[in-house]
Amino acid sequence: MEQIHAVRQVDRYVHQRRATDQRFVSWPLYYFLLRWITLGIYSIVIFYRRLKRADLFRDRQAHYTAATITATRQFAEQHEHYGAARDDLNDLWRFMEERFEDEHKPIRAGVSLTLSFLTLGIYGFYATYRTMRFWWEIQLTEQDFYDQLGTIWAKLGIIKYPVTLEVNENLHRSFGIYLFLTIITLGIFWIVWDYRMHTDPEKIYPEFHSAEDGVLGALRTVDIHG
Repeated sequence: MEQIHAVRQVDRYVHQRRATDQRFVSWPLYYFLLRWITLGIYSIVIFYRRLKRADLFRDRQAHYTAATITATRQFAEQHEHYGAARDDLNDLWRFMEERFEDEHKPIRAGVSLTLSFLTLGIYGFYATYRTMRFWWEIQLTEQDFYDQLGTIWAKLGIIKYPVTLEVNENLHRSFGIYLFLTIITLGIFWIVWDYRMHTDPEKIYPEFHSAEDGVLGALRTVDIHG
């Protein structure tokens, strides 16, 4: 029963992406129409939603990876293989916990928006920097997670071929260079910057979803046949 409950938790956080992994209104419609007819108000809404989107994705990934490790541990204990993977599972748990606590701290959209107003927009650049960094580094964290999980699953005989996640290198961007280009082009480069901030997450969602589906499918299979 514990194994079934653990797999259901993984299933829960995989399907939670319907609410958290958000696709916004198309960028041209937002940038060239909605922000103008709302006198800039919609730009504030979009800024807040971009920050909130990162936090929602972060929280879901934290819960999903924890649930996957728990389900793996339950499988190992149920099949009396826990000794073969105990240290690896504990190491993976600590690794993910440290990454989410140290490298992927919440951006806190509401607080960031308030501080942006109070600092006349200065804090908004810091929040933008953190958002850019998040979408790049969360890929590296999840890639490491799947690499380590694959090694553990191979020891336990859960799956022959590991689940992998390919990093989108296009999201590895320098905030400093983007800011510099925006300044020397008198704001023109901001159009490019804003477009990429708006659409970057949508470029990596399919890769994350594919990996999650692979994990969930494998866990369901061993749950049925176990």
